[in-house]
Amino acid sequence: MDTTTDGNEDGYFIPITHVYDPVLDVETSFDPNIFKFLQGPDKGVGEPGCYSNSIVLYPSELSISWPSYLPCCRQSKHWKIAEMMTKELLDAIYEGSCREPQDNGAMPPELQDTSSEVRMRKEVELRETSVKSAAYMYPSASPIRAGMLSQSMLLVFLHDGECQSVTFHSGSTVTDAIFATYEPKAGTPQWRYNVLRSFLTAIIEEDQSLGKRLLSSIDTWLSHTKGYRFIPPAFFESLSNYVEFRSDDIAREQHKLLFACNIHLSETEIHVFNNLIQIHATHISLTNDLYSFERESEEHDRTGGLLINAIEVIRKVYQVSLVTAKQLARGFILDTECAFSGV
Repeated sequence: MDTTTDGNEDGYFIPITHVYDPVLDVETSFDPNIFKFLQGPDKGVGEPGCYSNSIVLYPSELSISWPSYLPCCRQSKHWKIAEMMTKELLDAIYEGSCREPQDNGAMPPELQDTSSEVRMRKEVELRETSVKSAAYMYPSASPIRAGMLSQSMLLVFLHDGECQSVTFHSGSTVTDAIFATYEPKAGTPQWRYNVLRSFLTAIIEEDQSLGKRLLSSIDTWLSHTKGYRFIPPAFFESLSNYVEFRSDDIAREQHKLLFACNIHLSETEIHVFNNLIQIHATHISLTNDLYSFERESEEHDRTGGLLINAIEVIRKVYQVSLVTAKQLARGFILDTECAFSGV
């Protein structure tokens, strides 16, 4: 373990409790030279600069399945701070729901369950998923920004899971309610305005330009997801059609990355990176869908909720088995990694 993490003795490493590979029956060889520049000395770790907030992990040395041309990944050092801030936001949301349950947006049914065991299990799942998502996706973020990004992931998960539920009829999730406090309507309770709006204002106070862009991208995504329920079963005629649809869904990640890395670019400057951004959107969409398909499929079978996933699209478009669809998705993901190296 010490050979794969820097600063592990200081408690920076997030314990790995589960390993999952949805495509176990395909042997793939990986050219170690594609990203050879990433395998050099980890200069800058622990020092001022882009790597000072993270540690480097080499999954293959941890005997973890790592079907990727990328030799390593990074993890934020500040996951414990992110965990604390995420819990604080969830507690504030609970407080709001108790005071004005009819006006605070829908939450996942598990969080409304009268069984404390069911509710606690869902709380732990949401916190851990939010913290780990932010820690691995935005490892360069400062301590406070790591926490803010984890909080934003919590809001994404609270909204995404609920708006795809077959039981969702209210038209407003708890995330919608929080963003409504940013420009509150007349009659908004003062306590609600203060408690929930503080999350939004803190992001802008951290960085006015990047913060506003980040919040705007999440708000746009909220509107985008409202159309999920009206998507007909045969809407996606091709995988590229699906990826284009998901690119709107994934667009917020670009602004989270800029916020995490404290990178200020004009719209003209961002346009220069359009090709790279599109490759990134494709990679993250396919990777997320491949690894989350089983969970989403089980949820679909159990509740009748929506199943919007690249694996299902590949299965239908190419008329192949589920096993083959996953293998194809893995191949497409590796193709995007090769495309990264050629940009």
